[in-house]
Amino acid sequence: MKRTALTIFLGLVGLMGGNSLAPAQTVYPEKSLQLIVPFPPGGASDVVARIIGGELETRLGKPVIIMNRPGGGTTIAAKEVARSAPDGYTLFFSSNSSFTLPAAVKESVPYDAAKDFEPLGQVGKITLALVTYKDNPVKDVASLVAEAKANPDKLSLASFGVATVSHFAGELFKSSAGVKMVHLPYKGSAPAMNDLIGKHIQYHVDTVIAVKPQIEAG
Repeated sequence: MKRTALTIFLGLVGLMGGNSLAPAQTVYPEKSLQLIVPFPPGGASDVVARIIGGELETRLGKPVIIMNRPGGGTTIAAKEVARSAPDGYTLFFSSNSSFTLPAAVKESVPYDAAKDFEPLGQVGKITLALVTYKDNPVKDVASLVAEAKANPDKLSLASFGVATVSHFAGELFKSSAGVKMVHLPYKGSAPAMNDLIGKHIQYHVDTVIAVKPQIEAG
């Protein structure tokens, strides 16, 4: 089978509205900043955001508070950021899960990705992986495809949210392989991984950052 790699583009954006900022003579920042993460603790976005937040604290000399706002395929967090004061003190750490994918599959999105945010920069790229629990007798993709074709809509494939890159990657896999599997959306990587380890779900698409510790632990 042809291998397809999907990548998450992680980015940092903020609300930096022109006339809403403090006067020019004021030194920014005067107070702590909020860094909103649209996933629960433990996932790739959360891990990388905390690294970035720590570096920002060192450079800016002010606390950077990490605020986890999971749910809605990242739209809950994005909506909160879009409606916050455009004063440069609310930052949003997200990916194409927030800015390009929701509009492709949802009738409406509660923000305008092009107008409500000011991009500050791309932080990095993270590759996704298809994983299962340790003692699953299915050990490779070919075996999974064969089992899924023999049992359509009987196997579960989880993601860390509707309209996220994890969801799209799972749908791409099913489409490419010509199989039908039940999509199980979670609010983030950590709860999905916990259920996978507990064998409550069978397969899951997640970031390499999230799955690597489990792979290394056997």
